[in-house]
Amino acid sequence: EDDDDDEDDDYDDDDDDDDDDEEEHLPAGQHLLVDIKDVDGTFLNSEELLAQAMVDVVADSRLTLLSYHCHTLVPTGVSCVGVLLESHISFHTWPTEGVITLDLFTCGAAPLLPVLPVIERLFAIPRPPLFEGEEVRKPGMLWSHKLRGFRAEMEHGDTDALSSSDLGEDVLGDNTYDLKEEVASVQTPFQRIDIYNLIDSRKLTAADYERSLSNDGSYQSQHPELFAPNKVVFLDGVKQSTLNGDAGYHESLVHPGMFAHDHPKRVAIIGGGEGATLREVLKHDTVEKCTMVEIDELMVMTSHKYLKEWSDCSDIVGSAEWCVDDPRADVRYEDAVAWFIDRFGDGVAEAEKKFHEDDYVPFDVIIMDALDPQVNIPFAEVLYKQPAFLQSIYDSLTEDGIIVMQLGDAPSIHDPSDQVGRNENRAIITEHLLRMGFESVHVYEEKHSDFGDPWSYLVAMKDFTARTNWYLNVAEIEVAIKDRIKHTYSGKSALRFFDGATMMTYQTPHKAFETIYCRNKPVPQGCDEISKGFSKSRPNAPVSSFEVKASQVGDQAGRGIFAKVDIPKGAYIGVEQSMNSIKVTPTTYDIISSHVEEYIEAAGFDAVVEFLWGYGFESNLYVSVECFTVDQRFLDEIYVYLSHKGWSFCLSYTYSDNFGTF
Repeated sequence: EDDDDDEDDDYDDDDDDDDDDEEEHLPAGQHLLVDIKDVDGTFLNSEELLAQAMVDVVADSRLTLLSYHCHTLVPTGVSCVGVLLESHISFHTWPTEGVITLDLFTCGAAPLLPVLPVIERLFAIPRPPLFEGEEVRKPGMLWSHKLRGFRAEMEHGDTDALSSSDLGEDVLGDNTYDLKEEVASVQTPFQRIDIYNLIDSRKLTAADYERSLSNDGSYQSQHPELFAPNKVVFLDGVKQSTLNGDAGYHESLVHPGMFAHDHPKRVAIIGGGEGATLREVLKHDTVEKCTMVEIDELMVMTSHKYLKEWSDCSDIVGSAEWCVDDPRADVRYEDAVAWFIDRFGDGVAEAEKKFHEDDYVPFDVIIMDALDPQVNIPFAEVLYKQPAFLQSIYDSLTEDGIIVMQLGDAPSIHDPSDQVGRNENRAIITEHLLRMGFESVHVYEEKHSDFGDPWSYLVAMKDFTARTNWYLNVAEIEVAIKDRIKHTYSGKSALRFFDGATMMTYQTPHKAFETIYCRNKPVPQGCDEISKGFSKSRPNAPVSSFEVKASQVGDQAGRGIFAKVDIPKGAYIGVEQSMNSIKVTPTTYDIISSHVEEYIEAAGFDAVVEFLWGYGFESNLYVSVECFTVDQRFLDEIYVYLSHKGWSFCLSYTYSDNFGTF
């Protein structure tokens, strides 16, 4: 190396209007790391140009440069370091490769992220074309932002979002994104909104995105929607929604509960400031009114400006360009907790009603699209832990009403009980719903919400009969979709993600839900039977032990199912009616046949083979492979026969498909 030009410069900005302002310099800081490629080599080898760019970055960023030193390297390259009142700035260049790496550290209170456009403008200088018509690549920039040092919790303030695991670590602190671009950062009276365009280099490249914007006839240019950056929304640093996961999340939140109701006319949404939940509700032609109660009006307006895809209803026949303008939409910028308690809370007498009479009409479906219960902030605590609010939600539903809510990331078989740890709110809300009188509660999960882990949801039904719609088969769900979902001007399906096959995956909870539920203390009734299976020693109360008659609980109670005799605690209910058929897979049938042929002591199975062959039929209705299916009417015959021969057998029951496996 050779010191071609070694000098120290003192730099003092006498014109800085902020010199009189005292900044607090904490034992903590912000660190910005920037790598830029495809930069003009001449610029990268010029100590003079680079030094001026560094001075300009500091000045434009309202930082204070005390001195700087640059060193020209041999054969090429420049290294510079600047001493700031706030800390330092430094960089090194590789002119031949067209690369510069820069880092900026400050211990001041001013945010560093706004400096990024300044750095890009002054250092990302494209090289000139080598010949006429050459296509020159635009400089690409990778960067990361990290909080350093120590700061008390009360001193975090606006940097809380920057230190979060979602925005702070996974996005700002990760320099592997091919594109990481801030779209907006807005502080509302209630929360901070950050929106970023991201291209994950493991899935797409910035080059593909740039090509998709051209008219060169390439696949990228013909399908630009497939190469667009993933737009990601953060609220107080927590990932809230993404462009890639929009359909997966919002359709799985809205449509399972909506289709579980026979004819939802009035729907309420709690939260949902992006407008996507409203968009999905308005796709149902049964809906006459949808009331969205969102406390943060600026969130709705910011979403309308920067997240147009979320609230775009322009393709839905009869709707509006912006979903909020749909004549069926009624958006209230109010606190949802107070809104529901004031209208449906205990003690709201008829004479005291002070709002429009329509505000007191109950809803068929309520969808909670507010913060997930795992978020540890006061507002989330109010949503999920305040009995008065939850009771007002229950009272605001019609007799066959349904509530839907998100529960955060789905449980793992390695998780402790929800009674402890970060999922405590999930256990509390579930317990509250059951105590209030919801007759059927279902949990399900969806992997395609773009939150990393599968996302979980809950549907609670006031009327048990809604289970009939919940357990519809694929064909029935598709018919319901065709009958109810509105048409589009484009002719495309209004649903991008949800269909009958998807709904079938929601009907039965994944095993992890059962596993962590059975880790509760005390152990819930029934959990001890899960590992033991069917027990012949456990009593059975046949269907004949019950009757349907009018309830005497109250005038509006309707009819109910009542026991005619005392039912033993822990007894099975109607085992003889617990399945409508048995299925025998080809492998099982082959094993039985081979036993009959090879073993004398298995000769009793002759009748089993004859029975299956005589009464069964080959079908692939329930599984992907063909199997023998036997109608329920013949189950008693095979059971009696095998019992007389000294054999025993087991029928396992699958609730969603209503068949037994032999």
